[in-house]
Amino acid sequence: MCGIAGYLVRTARPAGLSAELEAAVTALRHRGPNDQGTWEQDPMAGLGQTRLSVLDLSSNGHQPMVSEDGQLIMAFNGEVYNFAALRTELEALGHRFRGTGDSEVVLAALRAWGVGAVERFIGMFAIALWDRQAQRLLLLRDRLGVKPLYFGWDGSTFCFASELKALRAFSHWTPQLDKAALAECFQFGYINAPRSIYAGIAKLEPGHWLEIGMDGAPRIERYWSVLDALATPLQGTEEELTAQLETLLIDACKLRMVADVPVGVFLSGGIDSSLVTALLQRHAGTPIHTFTIGFSEAAVDESHHARRVAEHLGTQHTAWVMQPEQALALLPSWGQLFDEPIFDPSGLPTYLVTKMAGQQVTVVLSADGGDEAFSGYAIYETMVAKWRQRAAMPAALLSLLQAVLPRLPIEAADRGVGHLPLPPRWRAALRKHLITRARMLRDVVCAPSLGAAFEAMYSLWPVRDLRRLLGEVRSVREPADVYPGTPVDQMGLWDLHNYLPGDVLAKVDRASMALGMEGREPLLDHRILEFAFRLPVALRRGALGGKHILRRILYKYVPQALIDRPKQGFTIPLGQWLRHDLASMLDHHLAPDAIAAQGIFNPDEVAATLAAFRAGDERQVQRVWSLLAFQLWRERWL
Repeated sequence: MCGIAGYLVRTARPAGLSAELEAAVTALRHRGPNDQGTWEQDPMAGLGQTRLSVLDLSSNGHQPMVSEDGQLIMAFNGEVYNFAALRTELEALGHRFRGTGDSEVVLAALRAWGVGAVERFIGMFAIALWDRQAQRLLLLRDRLGVKPLYFGWDGSTFCFASELKALRAFSHWTPQLDKAALAECFQFGYINAPRSIYAGIAKLEPGHWLEIGMDGAPRIERYWSVLDALATPLQGTEEELTAQLETLLIDACKLRMVADVPVGVFLSGGIDSSLVTALLQRHAGTPIHTFTIGFSEAAVDESHHARRVAEHLGTQHTAWVMQPEQALALLPSWGQLFDEPIFDPSGLPTYLVTKMAGQQVTVVLSADGGDEAFSGYAIYETMVAKWRQRAAMPAALLSLLQAVLPRLPIEAADRGVGHLPLPPRWRAALRKHLITRARMLRDVVCAPSLGAAFEAMYSLWPVRDLRRLLGEVRSVREPADVYPGTPVDQMGLWDLHNYLPGDVLAKVDRASMALGMEGREPLLDHRILEFAFRLPVALRRGALGGKHILRRILYKYVPQALIDRPKQGFTIPLGQWLRHDLASMLDHHLAPDAIAAQGIFNPDEVAATLAAFRAGDERQVQRVWSLLAFQLWRERWL
């Protein structure tokens, strides 16, 4: 795993550009602590890379890398797992290789087959390729967006990098907030491609490549979409399809164990991580390393489930309990860690469990993608059930509710509950059984479509609340309804295109790369994603529940009794921490005078949100955290 950066200029080369490229690469040193290099032989282009050595630890893997004929120069971040098979093909065409890693193979493949080579790659990657003869720069990003890639273009200078902090080294660019992206971040908790927090800086979308030369605007094209696979549904019995999927999963896991450094696995004890661990352990030959993080608060601690699975499978298991003071110690560096705002609090335990694993391994596998691919989220079932209830309503009743519900002062009543002279548990019961139900009924009944209702349920700050916080906002995303298939398909595809790359993968990439660790995701092998969305919905959410077909495979390796329990997710006791151990941070970072002086938020809305939270409104926990996380980011970067 590595970090890449570079530029292309069409006008006279600005003074100091070489030093700026060096500074950009140095800003990514945490992503690649083993080596660093730049290339600037042509007057109009420069590439840089920092290297984390995982395959071929020798100097043969140094980058930027030049092709055999000197025409192509490449900076590469990621892994192409099927490089051995590609190498065999290329050697048959006459290519010769000095080292044993995948970077040489990737470069030779692009030289032999052009940009179409990317369709042969199984892996995660962000690639920059300069063609000296054509004087064109090519950027490619992997199909699911595992590896980040930002770029900016002002009409004369084009720059790119793995992280925003590296782009700040280029003096031609002045960071300015993108207000639409800011609203998106507070609505959903993250910013998805193609937007970034800064105006004029974009993310290359997953499954796309970008080309820019000495004239014309950058050209962006899609080379892959899981939607293409939906046109050919899978045929076969449940037993046949289950066997086919198991074969795919085994191959995906085995490919991701290839490394010249120690490899481990994150194990939560849930369906996805237990399956990945079981398949790896069955085919590894020796006990694999597994890692789990727990919490001292029993209500959110699942580490004992992971321990039982590890004992059954016979792994070398390490567990560690996260304490509030460790979160407190990490929070001041939140903005440095996530140089684009992200409000997923599980970034804290993700970082700490990665740090723990780094004491024993350099590469760690996770099970991200299982929920999106195999319909694991319970909200899908909830939304379908509520939409069916709406459809069953008499037309007259539906019209009446649509006229009345938007006029009900639900939010005002919610705030008023916090001031009632009642015990906290009574106030919580009122919110749960009255306010929350009324809000949910309104959001479903008044939504123009199931996709809009799904988005409202998903929103951290729904649009009506965002307007009070930020002023006028506009939606920048397509609802789930734009995707084909059943409602479950549509919601899964929305998550696959939004939540997965924008939140989950961004969080894991920054947390792991901050520590010089490489994360790999076997369930995000594009062959598995294509297979999953070609399956009938009944095999994804069937008799065994969510991820029906994955459960069928898992239960061959792990007893069902060790797995079946309510899904908890990677949760931390955030509300408790914010009310106690982190309370002083709220007083400091969300002080009314400071909020007013910044001019970003409505200080009255921030104060009301904080007051409702302190009055016991659990719905405000994530909102208060989002405000704190943004402030930590703002103080570092604005």
